[in-house]
Amino acid sequence: MKELGFEQLKTDAGLFIYKEGNQIVVAIIYVDDTLLCGPSKTFVKKVKAAFMKRWECCNLGEAKKFL
Repeated sequence: MKELGFEQLKTDAGLFIYKEGNQIVVAIIYVDDTLLCGPSKTFVKKVKAAFMKRWECCNLGEAKKFL
């Protein structure tokens, strides 16, 4: 995640923040599941594309539920 520019939160090993200017994306990682979210859908898609280039993963679309 650091290679992509994310910073890991010190309070939770599964939370990462990506900032670019005033844009932000929060990545929640749990084992082999990832949820990327932020206020700008366009910016989240950009960061998600870079994430998916780096690791082999499936795009399951927008989250309908999150527990």
